Amino acid sequence: KQWYQRRVRGTVNISLSSIPDVDVILNITTSADEIIRLDERVVKIEEGKKSISVGFTAGKRGGTVYISTVLVSPSLNMSIADLSLAVVHSQALCTVTDILGWMCFTVWSVSFYPQVYKNWARLSVVGLSFDFLGYNFLGWICYSVFNFSLLWVGEVKREYYRVFPHGVINVQLSDFCFSFHALLITAFTIIQCLCYERRGQTPSILCRLILAGFVSAMAIMLIVAASGCITWLQYVTIFSYVKLAVTLVKYSPQVYMNFRK
Repeated sequence: KQWYQRRVRGTVNISLSSIPDVDVILNITTSADEIIRLDERVVKIEEGKKSISVGFTAGKRGGTVYISTVLVSPSLNMSIADLSLAVVHSQALCTVTDILGWMCFTVWSVSFYPQVYKNWARLSVVGLSFDFLGYNFLGWICYSVFNFSLLWVGEVKREYYRVFPHGVINVQLSDFCFSFHALLITAFTIIQCLCYERRGQTPSILCRLILAGFVSAMAIMLIVAASGCITWLQYVTIFSYVKLAVTLVKYSPQVYMNFRK
């Protein structure tokens, strides 16, 4: 995604996957004309050239626009990538948001390591709730899948902009890096639980049933999505709801264990 401040001029570079031996005519469309106004909608890439630049003006209204191209002629086996542009009120605020995102990533990621170090120093995980780890592991899987899909899965992003033509995908690279790092460090903590003293601790039956229910529901909905009954965006959104549900309950087992002790 590229960000542009409103009322600013910019260019979109459209490149073909290979150099054509004939003139290529492309039709360019946008998901919201009032946000991005293209100088040209039909462009020609001349024989022997691979790309062309198209000018545009960022509109007054903020939001994200998805730009796509359709090959008009001739019939060639060429792939043309889509592009999303965001029109914002201030690029400075976008920079501040990025900085704050990476600061959050750093601070929150560091918070996982004291428990890992304590487990290693004691060679024991006694007192650490296995239910908490189970919920946490599922939550980070869901959060990572959600972030990855909205960042890099083209079908999910296109569907998002079809449903919300003026919307903005607020998922940033720092979000995915945090969720994936959290998934890895939680997996490592689970490995510690398998290797260190645990005094017979195991996940509770209730935790196992809840996790099995979530996983089964997501597996069923995967089949539903693959059959075309729901969109992939709707399927990915289910992961966000599972993450939310897990977050609401995951600390309860550790709190209860602390209370009992």
